[in-house]
Amino acid sequence: MKTLRREDIYSGKIFNVFRELIEREGKRYFVEIVEHPGAVVILPLKRDGKIIMVKQYRYPIRKTIYELPAGTLEENEIPEKCALRELLEETGYRAKKIEYLGSFYASPGYSTEILYAYLAKELYFSKQKLEIDEKITIVEFTLKEIIDMINKGLIKDSKTISTLFLYIEKYSLNI
Repeated sequence: MKTLRREDIYSGKIFNVFRELIEREGKRYFVEIVEHPGAVVILPLKRDGKIIMVKQYRYPIRKTIYELPAGTLEENEIPEKCALRELLEETGYRAKKIEYLGSFYASPGYSTEILYAYLAKELYFSKQKLEIDEKITIVEFTLKEIIDMINKGLIKDSKTISTLFLYIEKYSLNI
């Protein structure tokens, strides 16, 4: 596969969009790509075993959804530092321990976005530091309740489901 040309389409605050003219096996075609700096997703686990989630309105889908706290990496930011920052901003919690669970691509068919998943433990409440455009409600559920919500179609957020899978797999949890 050979890239013949790149055309920038859009340059934004969070992501850029471009297309490339590709040649493969003598055929040429365009590929549209969303260039994203990457993000983190955090599974905050309380001492009582409950998982802290956020409930927020997501404008692109015009719905309020349940999801794990997450956020975009800033330029040259280490994912672990981003995870701690986003945990505090969105939930008001700080973590004494943070553990890397794994990483995954959001949608590799058109985006470069990679997500780094973390487990946050030994939590203590500080104060939520929401950004101006965020209206977030903190909710707590048991792992079983979250799995039931996924099975009922109440949780459809892929980063949340993927991170829960990494957590369940890593700790060989039976649900």
